[in-house]
Amino acid sequence: MQTVLITGANRGLGLALAHSFSVSGYVLYLVVRTTAAKSELINRFPDANILVCDVTSLEYESRLKEWLGLSVLDVVINNAGSGTKAPTLKSTKAEFLRKEFDTNCVSVLSTVKGALGSLKRKHDSLVVNISSRRGSLTMQSELAAKGTGCSYSYRISKAAQNMLTLCLADDLEDINIRVVAIHPGRLLTEMASKDACMTPELSAAKLVALVQGNSLKTRDYISLETGILPW
Repeated sequence: MQTVLITGANRGLGLALAHSFSVSGYVLYLVVRTTAAKSELINRFPDANILVCDVTSLEYESRLKEWLGLSVLDVVINNAGSGTKAPTLKSTKAEFLRKEFDTNCVSVLSTVKGALGSLKRKHDSLVVNISSRRGSLTMQSELAAKGTGCSYSYRISKAAQNMLTLCLADDLEDINIRVVAIHPGRLLTEMASKDACMTPELSAAKLVALVQGNSLKTRDYISLETGILPW
């Protein structure tokens, strides 16, 4: 039986991923922030293992490690994320950057460290970091984000997450853990971009297909709409 850990699993893409992996026969390990979210997920996935913990909290890494115990993980998906509507120098604030950096980058590190023992128990396990096209320095330099309304804090934190993905890939490939960055597409969610067009359900189905097809190579940076993205 294959297993998957998903952070931010109670809504949007996280919920769609939980459903897609569940119907594909995976055992679910889900991380959410509130007991209310846990209750909702139990109704949907009665056999799921669910941890209630804020991924930005100081105790998250140790709580995750203790909760996982001697479990074995095939896949870890760092999906929890946040954004702020502040696309200009005038509107952005240092506190926005700190919040997004903690959620979109630091929590990814904490999840991988907390889940590392479980990942190492499975030969050729996989870490998927849900990134964004807006984290691409190449695309930013080519003005792809100019005028889109995407915030400073979101772009900067996703670029930092992308660097973390590459650092993790360097560190973990010798123990057969692949690490990839995935732009899930222009999703129709609460954080939707102006050009959003893809449902979370379709995005989740595409990602599950890539995972099951063993199609992801370490250091990949892929858009589920268009293919390989430039770092």
